[in-house]
Amino acid sequence: MPIYRIYHVGTDGRLTVGESFSAPADDQAVARAGLQLIPGRSAELWEGGRLVGRFSKAREFTPGG
Repeated sequence: MPIYRIYHVGTDGRLTVGESFSAPADDQAVARAGLQLIPGRSAELWEGGRLVGRFSKAREFTPGG
């Protein structure tokens, strides 16, 4: 099962490592990552070296890089 990691984007633009977790597919990983978002901050979801997508500060998900 793929391992995903969420990275929170700080106010300085730097990524802060979040929790890693496994999920059977991207859609389930996106749903789980959405539960870990920090209010008012954007985030990126990665599976290994592949950018799955980005969450905006408004919690909207955009797939891919």
